[in-house]
Amino acid sequence: MNDARETAFFLWELQEADQWALGAAPFQAVDRTRVEDILARARTFAAKLGRAYQEADRSPAHLDADGEVVIPRAFAALWEEFLRDWHWLRLQTETVSQERPGLPQIVNQMIFEMFVGANPAFMTYGGFTPSALFLMGHAATPEQRALFEQPLAEGRWDACFCATEDTAGSDLSDVRTHAEPLQDGVYAVSGVKRFITAGMNPLVENTVYLVIGRVADAKPGFFSLSCFLVPRFWPEADGSLTDNFVRCTRVEDKMGLNGCANTQLAFGCGGVTRGTLLGGRKNVALLQLQPLIRRARIGTGQIALGLASSAYLHSLRFARRRVQGRRFEEASNVEADQVPIIEHLDVQRMLLEMRASVEGCRSLIGRLTREVTKVQQMVAAGLDKDDMERSARLILLYTPMVKAYVSDEAWKVASQAIQVHGGVGYLRDNPVEQYCRDIRVLSIWEGTNYIQAQDLVREKLGLGRQALAMRYFTEDVEAFLARGAAHPNLAAEFALLEAGLRCLTGALEAIQRHVVEGRIALIPQICTRFLAIFGDVAAGWGLLEAACVAERALSADKPDPAFYRGKVKTARFFARNTLSGLPARAALIHELEDVVVRLDADEFGFADGGAET
Repeated sequence: MNDARETAFFLWELQEADQWALGAAPFQAVDRTRVEDILARARTFAAKLGRAYQEADRSPAHLDADGEVVIPRAFAALWEEFLRDWHWLRLQTETVSQERPGLPQIVNQMIFEMFVGANPAFMTYGGFTPSALFLMGHAATPEQRALFEQPLAEGRWDACFCATEDTAGSDLSDVRTHAEPLQDGVYAVSGVKRFITAGMNPLVENTVYLVIGRVADAKPGFFSLSCFLVPRFWPEADGSLTDNFVRCTRVEDKMGLNGCANTQLAFGCGGVTRGTLLGGRKNVALLQLQPLIRRARIGTGQIALGLASSAYLHSLRFARRRVQGRRFEEASNVEADQVPIIEHLDVQRMLLEMRASVEGCRSLIGRLTREVTKVQQMVAAGLDKDDMERSARLILLYTPMVKAYVSDEAWKVASQAIQVHGGVGYLRDNPVEQYCRDIRVLSIWEGTNYIQAQDLVREKLGLGRQALAMRYFTEDVEAFLARGAAHPNLAAEFALLEAGLRCLTGALEAIQRHVVEGRIALIPQICTRFLAIFGDVAAGWGLLEAACVAERALSADKPDPAFYRGKVKTARFFARNTLSGLPARAALIHELEDVVVRLDADEFGFADGGAET
């Protein structure tokens, strides 16, 4: 969740979305009044989702005795309301090339932060459908689109992505699912897929699975993978649906997100499972799926932010109400009044760390959604790809950070939330322990965070040799730094951000030097460190930008001065406690040879023969 005041500040004061994102194509029919009405209705629905949050955890999705997937009881009514009132929004949330999206992506960001922060397990159902529709619009044959698009767009059907197998997780080169040609472009698909999010449910009539596998006799490796469209029930020529022999053989017993049916699916179980090649093309799955993967990673970051925000707000509310202990300087005075724990400096430290993480991550996602919104506007204006090149590169640059940095920070926030609550935070009576459990998978989902860091360093930045995206980022930060003279009260914070930017660019130069000097094999041990530094600089930029807006509001005597003072102090805290430490962290990248320590497997100590579970 996010609170209404924070939403208003983010959209109208920090982003000034009403000045550039509304009123012009393709959002010419959208004004601030309409957006605020939608936000209010979204907050009401999010409250309903929130009331089912703990219930869904305590009544997890499971397989019944008949082999049917059972999901939390509250989800059926919530789904009907979501389908009626919000499905339209989900359909265009992740689309960057649709000519007439309903709302700017930067507005959608705040709405979906509410929803996933209130009940992420519920939001997994149908969550892949927009990406599947986007993919079909770009890659499917006319026949496939005619068959699948309308029921998916109406929400009568949903879609799921099926890639992982027991032997193929992060490395899909060992996928064993295979397909034998039948006739008329139809294949018999056989195999078992694992960890399929919301892979089967009673909310929809049918599910379309995008299954990664190989056509019979294809060679091993990445470049022989194909994507098959496999419906749970096969649509016949007369419109009827017949069994396509897809079975759920297990619903995983998980640490968190228990309301989400995370399934193991068997294709070709008891009969022939029919499917067709996406676009009629084989051996091109990885190429076809790149846009889809990017959208899934952005969505993961949004879930992380939503849950982190909920954890922070719950902790803030608790700290204001919980009276315990006396002020440090009066600890031995039994006659002194006890105080709310929010007055204890260490509790304030934790709350400030949580707040800075949440608001810094929100600003990072805002960088991405701002660029997506600009692309939506450029498409509507009929501009070509060259005009969109800058925004497109920044979107690609921000994506691994949105996924990895935000999910890592969210885990820290959730852990701090338990600590703020003390012993009661460890109990299931309060949702903070559930936030922690639900967040934990997000650093693993949609490519582990190391994969994101490697993607950032190697693919997006070319190990320092392809630095155009970095140049765009640096130019944007430097343009902001140039305005520092107008904020003398924040001079120290501007200096720390400038130093942090130098640490970041210097670290990338060091990576390039290590590659040139033959140390490329050591780079994997510093990728996650580089991404974390990058994320901190981006978050610090966003927090300081918010502080500047707040300073101007204070100078103008706007109402709610405490809110604005909090923005200034949060940026100050982050700059002086996090950005100040970047030189030491960047030094580890410069001194790579001295930092990397390799062990043989047996040097890690006792494992075989130890306690087994």
